[in-house]
Amino acid sequence: MALRPITKPMSGPILIAYALLWATLMRALLVKARILPPTCARCGLRFERGALGERVCTCHAHDH
Repeated sequence: MALRPITKPMSGPILIAYALLWATLMRALLVKARILPPTCARCGLRFERGALGERVCTCHAHDH
């Protein structure tokens, strides 16, 4: 009788969490390399304008 290793496929929630972690880390690396602009975690808008008339983050203006 041959012994088989006990393996289970990765469950859905763990796989989703791993994918989100990977995406977050990749985004951070691209921002650090100045390939992507930094954005606000609350509203998702850029902190500085890239073009005239572009909307920018104003979340800090409402925090007191």
